[in-house]
Amino acid sequence: MSETQDYSKSAEPLAHKTSHENGGSDEISVLGLSGLLADPQLPIKRPLWELMWELLYEISPQAQITALAFDSINNRIIAGTYPDAQIWLSIDGGFIWTLKKDLNNETPAQGVIHSFTFDSANNRIIAGTNPDAQLWVSTDGGDTWTLKKDLSNESPSQNEIRSLIFDSTNNLIVAGSNPDGQIWVSTDGGDTWTLKKDLSNESPSQSRVFSLTFDSANNRIIASTSPDGQIWVSTDGGDTWTLKKDLSNESPSQTIVYSLTFDSANNRIIAGTGPDGQIWVSTDGGDTWTLKKDLSNESPSQTRVFSLTFDSINNRIIAGTYPDAQIWVSIDGGDTWTLKKDLGNVSPSQNYILSLTFDSTYNRIIAGTNPGAQIWIF
Repeated sequence: MSETQDYSKSAEPLAHKTSHENGGSDEISVLGLSGLLADPQLPIKRPLWELMWELLYEISPQAQITALAFDSINNRIIAGTYPDAQIWLSIDGGFIWTLKKDLNNETPAQGVIHSFTFDSANNRIIAGTNPDAQLWVSTDGGDTWTLKKDLSNESPSQNEIRSLIFDSTNNLIVAGSNPDGQIWVSTDGGDTWTLKKDLSNESPSQSRVFSLTFDSANNRIIASTSPDGQIWVSTDGGDTWTLKKDLSNESPSQTIVYSLTFDSANNRIIAGTGPDGQIWVSTDGGDTWTLKKDLSNESPSQTRVFSLTFDSINNRIIAGTYPDAQIWVSIDGGDTWTLKKDLGNVSPSQNYILSLTFDSTYNRIIAGTNPGAQIWIF
């Protein structure tokens, strides 16, 4: 049996493509493809501002996304809610979310997940709650959770774990509580906890440790408080603490430092306050502070900087506000700030950016809002 050519020279690919518009320049080359229906795809990593600003998810009937964290080992985003203290998990950069734990079903029932942190040394996620100041730990990327400490059983009783941070130099977890402004430390991944500082014994007395961050350049833990907007610094892994700034002495007085983050590119600590929505910056490990932005002077006026996070890929600081749920961005270590999104203008209007985190796998900022427990991606 003889074989014959079943196509003409004019039908070969090169000649065929030239018959298309623009000489075939819009044709897609298949060289190097495997022939599979879909070749393996890597996570899309784009500059931050090429991302669409979009609502990804709404956790109904929850009212608020009160806490967010990123598990950099398992590439998972963790979200905590109010009023049922639920823990939700996303493994795809925030598009799909799965309920993993409802602490409202526990005894005693918990109403809010106020804080998360990720312990990269022990590959653990830690969650802090209200109203019993409980500390829950997950060792499997958020799939299951175990209660490790209940500070409502302490004397004096604590009712809220408002803040958590992981000290990556000393491999310890730090927790801040309410109503006695206590600072607790765990050196074993959250299994056991030791009280290190009670700020209710200070003068003036502080009742809440609202925020914590870790300055990896200077090996310092930074804590912020209310009702005097104080900033405290520890240089020895949380054992001892020194007051560095009291913003209640400023004019206008700031009574709460709601949020802290560390800019690892510029070795700066950023603090967000109320009631004037101010942003303060320290360039020396928390020893001295400079006011960089007062959002109460904007129109519409913003009165609280509820959340801060640092984008370590694009070297940008992100701030979330109240009462218009605005997103502000700094690309120069906090010196100047630009409004990027106003969620007060969407429908339904959002009031708070209560939580922020950065997903370094997908190069995304994740924001949690109130009301409606919405999750936005930037």
